[in-house]
This record gives sequence, C-alpha cells and structure tokens, in this order.
Amino acid sequence: MHMTKKLISLMLVIGLTCTVMIGCNPTPDTPDQPHTPGNNQGTTTTETTTQAPESTVTHYGNYSTEGSPIKIEENFAKLIQHSAETFNAGSSYSEDKIAQVYKIADYIANYDKYVEEYGVQDQLDELYEQTGFTLDLGFGAAMIKHYLGMTGETYDYSDRMPELITHPKVSAAQSSCISAAMKAAENIVVNGQSGISVNQVKPIKYSSLKSDDGTIYYALGSYHAIADLSEVSRTGDTFSATVTFRIIDYYDWAEDCKTPEFADYIDKLDDTYRALVNEMVDMATLESFCQADLAQLHYTGLAQDFMAQGSIVYHVTWTVGQTFEQATVTPAQ
Repeated sequence: MHMTKKLISLMLVIGLTCTVMIGCNPTPDTPDQPHTPGNNQGTTTTETTTQAPESTVTHYGNYSTEGSPIKIEENFAKLIQHSAETFNAGSSYSEDKIAQVYKIADYIANYDKYVEEYGVQDQLDELYEQTGFTLDLGFGAAMIKHYLGMTGETYDYSDRMPELITHPKVSAAQSSCISAAMKAAENIVVNGQSGISVNQVKPIKYSSLKSDDGTIYYALGSYHAIADLSEVSRTGDTFSATVTFRIIDYYDWAEDCKTPEFADYIDKLDDTYRALVNEMVDMATLESFCQADLAQLHYTGLAQDFMAQGSIVYHVTWTVGQTFEQATVTPAQ
C-alpha cells in the first residue's frame, strides 16, 4: 500500500511535467526551420532546390559542347609546311620575267599611290566604264600587299568582314554555316538550360571564288568557314546565342594555273589605253598574267604565303526550325 502511494505520486509528477511541455514553446538548440503556411508553428518542412536540367547530348553532327573552338593552324598544317619548304627555293622564271611580275603585283598592292604618281585617275575611271578593266582590286590589293611584305604572319581582316559578307556567295556560306550550328543547338540544349557553348568540330570548305566574282577573288579564292555558338539559352522553343562566324584561308597561289587573269579585258583596249597601261606596267606580261606568276614570287623569296582569317559576331534569337536568315539578328557591339 505504501508502494502504491509512491507510484501514484510519481505518475502525477510525470503527467504534470508532460502538460507543461505541451503547453509551452521551448527555445530549440538550432535555428528555426522554415514553416509551411497553414501548418502548426511547430511543424517543420524540408526546402527543395530545383536543379538546372542537363542534356544527355554533347555532340550533334559537326558540333560539340566539349572542347574549345578550332585552332586554324592545326587544319592547315600541310599547306604551312609546303609553304615553308618552297619559300625562296628557286623559280623557273628568268630574272627579267620575275621583275615584271613583281612590278604588276606591286602596282596592284599600291594602286592609289601609282595612280596619283602618274596622274591618270580620270583616264582609268573612263577605261573602267568602257571595258570593265581595272587593277584596283580593293580588299584584294591589301592581301597582295601583305603577301609582298613577306612576314608570313597571320592576316586578320575582321574589319573587312561586313564588306565580305555582302558578296552573294560569302553571304550564302555564312547563312548555311550558322544555320547548321543553330540546328545543332536545338538538338543539344534542353529547355531551361543557359550558358552553353556549341562549337564546330571541323571547318566547312566552300567552293573557290572565281575571277568573275570581282575583286573579292583576290582576297579569298577557296576558303573554310566556322560558326561557334556561346551563351546559348533555351526557353521552350526559343533560343538565344552569341554567334561568332569565321572565315579562314591559307593565302597562296596555284602554281599550275595558266589562265590569264586580265586577257578578256585587255582585248577590249584600244591603242590609246594600251599605251596608258603600258606606262605603268609591262603590257606583254600583263596580257599573260596568271596565278602561277604570283606563286613564283613566293618561290623567289619576293613574297610569302600566309594564313588569313576574319570574324564577325552576332546576337541571334530564333525558334526551333528557323534558319539564320529567318532569325532575329543584331551585330554584337
């Protein structure tokens, strides 16, 4: 009986203690956890973080999210080696023929200087209007001047890219190249992703420009193109990216080409204009002038082949299935 009273007293103490604990709000040893609205204040929940989606695709066709953009020298190693082996290796041309060829190349490279020196701008303008003949090769002249400079250093013509892409063939190459990169992004980047890079794995080669394509022919000829996308983001079917379009080329001249560059124009010249042109360059050499002549300047050490490239950057927004021409495009600042 005595033990029973003690047991009853102990139970009363435990019950009282439980009542006090349930009725108060004790200070926890750890900071308050987030509460879900509508739940009791003492109820805790676990906060969840939504992870960015991940694509399981890192390659699509000629494009990849792995690695850095193409290093152009690696894709032209054989041409670079050939250039090094043939520079100043000797020519089959006579010294007089080489001198005449060099004079024509130098005249083209420094056209404005010679026209001013001879005071024949008006006559040459009239000649061009009547026959289409000119040795003013624009951008091509800048490339030949670099060729004669014999540095062998890479020539960057990014400042001329806005001019180059106005040519129909180059514009078509740009559209084709960038559109392919956009399609690759559509197959690699998933909804909700951002900050993705889609780089081209190999350059795309485009057909050689011809002499009837205008003065751009003397700047490019055959060339390769690359389109790399950076900061690609996708929301639903809408994409945005920074696109870098590059043209790369190894500037050299065919050593077996025998087709005269200016023959069709020279045939239209009357005696007066023949005499005018002959004052500045050797007419006989000009009549037969071709790519092989320019190549000989490299072999005699009077000019040197070189790598050339140019790039232009755009901000592009598009929806699935659109091409570059259909996209919203703004030049990058």
